[in-house]
Amino acid sequence: MTAMDPRPLTRREQEVLEALLSVDFPGVDNLRRQANEVLVVGECSCGCPSVDFQRGRGLGMTIRVNAGLPVSYDGLFLYTIEDPDLGEILGGIEWVGVGETDPVELPEPYLLSVEPA
Repeated sequence: MTAMDPRPLTRREQEVLEALLSVDFPGVDNLRRQANEVLVVGECSCGCPSVDFQRGRGLGMTIRVNAGLPVSYDGLFLYTIEDPDLGEILGGIEWVGVGETDPVELPEPYLLSVEPA
């Protein structure tokens, strides 16, 4: 990931984050509240649409939601990290592609098949 100055989520990133948080799992209400204030602080250096919401903090990574695309092995997941002071916080959205090229933008949310991890 390439660090960058914090920026607001793009419209597509916000829509995908909302779609990923539309399923129920333990702690989702807290993550939904965080989604209103989250900023992108890193992007993947390979050019895929992966984004980080946290930089240099927290412990570990927990995949909370998986999302697949129809007729494809590509997809993405939402992960959280554990902050010693704040507890579980949004960590980012990671693109998982198996094709020769990756998209430069996250897919349309209506295309995603979303389920808790």
